[in-house]
Amino acid sequence: MANVILISVLLLTTTLCILAAPRAGGLEMIILHNNDMHARFEQTGAYSNDCQPSDVANNRCYGGFARVAHKVREFREKEAEGGLPVLYLNAGDTYTGTPWFAVYKDNITAAFLNKLKPDAISLGNHEFDLGVAGLVPFLNEVDFPVLVANLDLSKTPEMQTTKSLNRSVVFTKAGIRIGVIGYLTPETKQLTPVNTVEFLDEIEAINKEAAALKEQDVHILIALGHSGLERDKQIAAECPDIDLVIGGHSHTFLYSGQAPDVDVPAGPYPVMVKNAAGKEVPVVQAYAYTKYLGYLHLTFDDAGNLLELDGSPILLNGTVQRDSDVLQLLEVYRPGILDLDEKIGHTYAFLDSSRCRFEECNIGNMIADSLVVTYAANRETNGDQYWTDAAIGFIQSGGIRASLNPGPITKKDLKTVLPFGNAMVVTEVSGATIRQMLEHSVARYDGVSRNGEFLQMSGVQVRYDLSRPSLHRVVRVAPVPVRRWRWLYDDFRCT
Repeated sequence: MANVILISVLLLTTTLCILAAPRAGGLEMIILHNNDMHARFEQTGAYSNDCQPSDVANNRCYGGFARVAHKVREFREKEAEGGLPVLYLNAGDTYTGTPWFAVYKDNITAAFLNKLKPDAISLGNHEFDLGVAGLVPFLNEVDFPVLVANLDLSKTPEMQTTKSLNRSVVFTKAGIRIGVIGYLTPETKQLTPVNTVEFLDEIEAINKEAAALKEQDVHILIALGHSGLERDKQIAAECPDIDLVIGGHSHTFLYSGQAPDVDVPAGPYPVMVKNAAGKEVPVVQAYAYTKYLGYLHLTFDDAGNLLELDGSPILLNGTVQRDSDVLQLLEVYRPGILDLDEKIGHTYAFLDSSRCRFEECNIGNMIADSLVVTYAANRETNGDQYWTDAAIGFIQSGGIRASLNPGPITKKDLKTVLPFGNAMVVTEVSGATIRQMLEHSVARYDGVSRNGEFLQMSGVQVRYDLSRPSLHRVVRVAPVPVRRWRWLYDDFRCT
């Protein structure tokens, strides 16, 4: 009876899609997924800020690997008891984002992912943040397949011989073969240029691998990767053999119905895309930072055709138990970050990063202002005659990765908000170039997609008209005439 009640409750908050008439045989299964975990090994607050005592009391602490582990293990235990088959997949970017990763890098990432035991993961662009030298150990430490079909490793022999890296993997559930093909955005080459890996077109690589798997009698094909929602939809439309796309990179929150927390859905879960043959292909993401676990309940016929699906991301708040063995693993690593608890400042306001990719935000203002003020203070210390020769500061919103609670600010906080270890850079450009930068800042802006190039700034006032065509949206910029300016920026290039 308990199982019937659970299903009834779930259906109140999930999308139900019936795609074809059922036929005998086939497969009913559950797919769990997440993406862009960004080293949130420990639980956080609603805005990826520190979890406060009041948050604990109100079940408003979220995620962390111990919660993910508990929920995934629940589903796997039911499978072991005769329940529905389960696949748990991860779409990349577990690297980078907290002091835990800054200190322990591949070691802690591999250790915690091995606790979760995903059936397969794809690489994300941030897995290349430390170059190939920082990725190869991870690929040899993990105990599960790491999938990317669109890599050219001819100049990177050290990656060719790693234990876990593959183009695809095949699972068998209830006698039906399921192939999972990995992919990664070629933008990685620009975002993390210090590597010799070449990136091929995702769609061409997926179609090639899918054709090979079909020849091996693989019935169901899943594309698992890290290229952003818009590219995921193109993959669904242009890869005819793909039955499901599980993505990441754009940190997109998809949800059907009333959202369970403060996050605003960018669209329904799943997004349904019709390919050229008329097949409906679901596309999903599960936001970021371990706050949600994607959940899909699917039914296929014995030929691998998707007949029906329902599901919705599961909010991992304080009502979800945290498994003790994963919490104990945190304590093994905690001594290495204790020095980062040193207090270095104070804020009387909540510094909110949740809307920085869409609009001016107070934490973005603070960071951009600090670039200008710090540079000016250094000049004063060195005895320069004028206040500054670089009165403009910029930072991409994609580089701001957490909010700050009112109260003391620690080194740990700084490494969580700005985890990429970037340098402050001063350069000289023309006013026309700055205007081009401001246009680029909103070129893809749609109010929904979480694109990281939206600029936070100091020393500039800009007015946009977002109803205008892309690259023609700047209405007014002050005080930037068309002459040359020196400006400061954080050298982050990422989403």
